[in-house]
Amino acid sequence: MKRMRGFTLLEVMLAFVLLAAAMGLVIAMLSRGLKQVQRSQSASEAMMYAQSYLDEFGMLAPVLPDSREGEFGEGRYRYRLQVEEITDPSPDGSTQAPVEALDAARLYRVVLDVSWGAATRDQRLHLVTLRARKPVVLPGAAR
Repeated sequence: MKRMRGFTLLEVMLAFVLLAAAMGLVIAMLSRGLKQVQRSQSASEAMMYAQSYLDEFGMLAPVLPDSREGEFGEGRYRYRLQVEEITDPSPDGSTQAPVEALDAARLYRVVLDVSWGAATRDQRLHLVTLRARKPVVLPGAAR
C-alpha cells in the first residue's frame, strides 16, 4: 500500500502564521518609512519657505526692529519673526571711532522661528541671521 505524501494541517497552519507575522513586520516597516518621508518633506518645505522669506526680507521695505507673526503654505506653517538692532563689535578690539559716528550701516539680528504640525507634536525650525543696512534718510530730513 502506498502512503500519500503532502503537508499535514498543522504544517500548513504554522506556515500561514509565519507568513502573516512576516507580512505584519513588512507593513510596519513600510509605514514607519512613509512617516519618516512625510516628516522630512515637511521639514524641507518649512526650510524652503523660511529661506525664501529671509531672502526677500529687507529688499522692498527697510529693516527696522520689529516682531511679527504669520503663516506660510496655506496655513500649514506658522512663523514668528524678531528683528533687533545690535551693536557691531569691533573685530580686532581696537578703540576706533564709534560706528554710528561714521554713518555706517547698522547691524540687525533677525530670528525666524517656523513651526508646523499638531499642537501635541509640534515641530520647529529656528533660523538666525544678521543683516547690515544703511540708515534710511528721508529727503529734506535734518541730520
